[in-house]
Amino acid sequence: MESLLAKDLRALDEKAKELGLDERILIENASSNLFTQIDRLNLGKKVLVIAGRGNNGADVLSCARKLSSRGYELKAAILTQKELGTEALFQKSVLEKIKVPIFLIKEDNIQELNDLFEDVDFILEGILGIGVKGKVSPFLEQIITLINESNKRVVSCDIPSGLDPDTGAILGQAVKADYTVTFIAPKKGFFLNDGSKLCGKIIVVDIGISRDVLDPLGR
Repeated sequence: MESLLAKDLRALDEKAKELGLDERILIENASSNLFTQIDRLNLGKKVLVIAGRGNNGADVLSCARKLSSRGYELKAAILTQKELGTEALFQKSVLEKIKVPIFLIKEDNIQELNDLFEDVDFILEGILGIGVKGKVSPFLEQIITLINESNKRVVSCDIPSGLDPDTGAILGQAVKADYTVTFIAPKKGFFLNDGSKLCGKIIVVDIGISRDVLDPLGR
């Protein structure tokens, strides 16, 4: 499958919205396919979900709900150093209503992550997506370092956080994933510079509508 630049993937996302699939529907579709792949990997039933403030975070929080419904023992760490975006906030509110344990991580309690790593089989991370711009913040550098030092298997949602989707450069610090479940198509950066060292096994899924429908001419 052809790899794409971030701008091309955003264009396909916009085409899906033009068809009437709004952001929340796309998140639900993407997270359902993310869940299916995780369930097939047989990584264990105890998972720590680490979510950022944007739609990448919303994807994994939506997936967390589906994991919980299938008997996974779940903890969700939500990074709240900055205000959550609309979709991440919505997914957080749903998890609260179904009593999933949620831990809000800021700079002053960042070391709590080390306690959360204990007694989990794997980590599902959705901290930063393809919209990352420039070097990651010192706060996120610390979070990513703790993940990489946790000795837990890691599934990255769409892209290992901190990896430039177009160039494969590490933007200060990046997650080293065992599996990357990516949406629509692989990113160019997966195969350039450090990308191949960070993605682990790459699994491509759709967002509830195939790329052929979104772009029938393959442009």
